[in-house]
Amino acid sequence: MRAWRVGSGVLLLAMLLGSAPARADEAPRDMRFAHYTFALIWQPGACLARDELAGPHCATRKPDAVASRQWSLHGLWPSTPHGLAQAGMPDPAWWRYGCYWYGPDHAIPASSCSNPRLDLEPALRARLDAAMPAAASCLDRHEFFKHAACYGFEADAFFRRALDFTAAVNANPFTAFVRAHRGQTVRRTALRAAFARGFGLDSSAALELRCDRDPEAAREDVLVQVWLTIRADRIDQFPAPASFTAGRRGNCPARIVIAR
Repeated sequence: MRAWRVGSGVLLLAMLLGSAPARADEAPRDMRFAHYTFALIWQPGACLARDELAGPHCATRKPDAVASRQWSLHGLWPSTPHGLAQAGMPDPAWWRYGCYWYGPDHAIPASSCSNPRLDLEPALRARLDAAMPAAASCLDRHEFFKHAACYGFEADAFFRRALDFTAAVNANPFTAFVRAHRGQTVRRTALRAAFARGFGLDSSAALELRCDRDPEAAREDVLVQVWLTIRADRIDQFPAPASFTAGRRGNCPARIVIAR
């Protein structure tokens, strides 16, 4: 059994670690990584599922608003750093801690707003606030300080890239398919086929569909997010087909509700 030291407590990850080394907290700062996960939010679905990623504006959201007709930005997440992976850190541990792992006692802030404010260029700030409604709840700070700061990324460049990627996906026929089916239930296979077709891919292996529960229903079939897996060594080629790589399958059922 292996134990990961977390502050004054101990996080047991025996099932995940197997025989891997336990002292990843002493691993060198080798920040190379294999891929990014590019996460996008379907705002109507997030509001329907009462997900905190929807931000504070669900009560005033209108179906014809821009944020109701295209994807909103969640984040752009580098995968586990090579140094920690080599030392035995399992991916779920990195997903939990991210860059906070390198802070004193691996402390995770009590809230996203506990992170420092980001001093972004004004035009970029306006663009980010429009594309990330939950920035009003400090999602932007969380995304930068958990997923980017320890890699040495500069905040303006990091968010400019993420926003450019968001615009590229929103201009893709895949988003047009999702928009055209708002208020409907679609087959998961149809959604995956639209993704592969829209980006010129042989398969939809790079697409992870994330669903959540409508509190008024008994099924967890509401589309809330899509996560795209992008090769780190081909990030500058996105959204060309060669930039994608296989990711996880997600948790959506065979039939998916696309909220309006």
